[in-house]
Amino acid sequence: MSVREPTVWAMEPHTKAKHEILSYYLKGWFPILASVPQRMLYIDGFAGPGEYSGGEDGSPILALKVALEHKLKDKFQRSGAELVFIFVESDKARCENLERKLAGLQLPSNFKVRTFCNTFEDVFDAILGSIEEQNKRLAPSFVFIDPFGPAGFPMSYLHRLAQQSSSEVLVNFQYQSLNQWFLQDPSKHEHLTALYGDERWQQALNMVDSREKEVYLRESYKEALKQLGWKSVRLFRMVNKHNQTQCYLFFATSNWRGSLLMKQAMWNAAPDGDFEYSDLSDPYPKLFQLPKHEEYSSQLATRLYEAHAGQTLQKEALIKEDIAWDEVCIERHLTRALQILEYEQKPPQIQEVITPSCKRRKATYPDGSRIVFTPKHGSY
Repeated sequence: MSVREPTVWAMEPHTKAKHEILSYYLKGWFPILASVPQRMLYIDGFAGPGEYSGGEDGSPILALKVALEHKLKDKFQRSGAELVFIFVESDKARCENLERKLAGLQLPSNFKVRTFCNTFEDVFDAILGSIEEQNKRLAPSFVFIDPFGPAGFPMSYLHRLAQQSSSEVLVNFQYQSLNQWFLQDPSKHEHLTALYGDERWQQALNMVDSREKEVYLRESYKEALKQLGWKSVRLFRMVNKHNQTQCYLFFATSNWRGSLLMKQAMWNAAPDGDFEYSDLSDPYPKLFQLPKHEEYSSQLATRLYEAHAGQTLQKEALIKEDIAWDEVCIERHLTRALQILEYEQKPPQIQEVITPSCKRRKATYPDGSRIVFTPKHGSY
């Protein structure tokens, strides 16, 4: 499918939203991993030409600029920290264009950039094979998989990646081409079996209802990723100008900080709380539309009290154990949930908030706070 595309093409609105999510995440990911001296690995498996026809940066340049322009960039350039960027592009013309774009950047000595004019499968197999043969561990890694269609990144490779304890992956799951081209063509079915890791996708062949089929294929892929061992799999829907699902972003991690950060990135791209972006969306902020924050916060308050009544917990423990792995909630929902429990429940379901400082502004929960949940009636 990629041969039908020019070397450089126009950026579509949902691609811009995808890059906003990626950029937001990397702005948090780089300093988290740079907090200790070590190597970090960023792999862009379908890197493209490095630019769009309108002059916008492609994902490889975007990732490098996030690191270069970060307000904490001094941490990335200190002794012992090494950022390795691997860009893979199988199309020769696009790869050469990417290399020209990269040559125009001035990079610190600890930024190591390598481009490969090869398939993602070949390069990734070589990287993992070298690590596995030496019985070593892959450096903390973020792998971005952004292909034109649902082929070239089999589940067997993601399984190998998931065995590396500090790995994360963001997959652009091209649902539209999967549904319109691969499902309809028996000669492409082997690619779907490789994509899912087994033949679970075949049940969709007998589904008449388009929405039922989409949900099944989406959820089956999500479950396949979870079965590899990642603790969290998040998804974000992209809708094209015809109001059809173009693709889903799937993010998999076992790191609670990564899980929380990606949710924050997705909320940033979809502030209404529906975890989707539409090319039909009004590009201007909906200033007078109340997002679903209040609904989510209220539901979270109920769950927190059911789980922790009678306990005393650090705020940070609630973030790590309750918020990070929640399907939608981020830290702002925790703050509002605690306010509901402390001030709006009768009787209050938070008995006391113990802060590091003797002074505390009402309805705030500073870092280091301990939350004392009221015991349930009849509890001891």
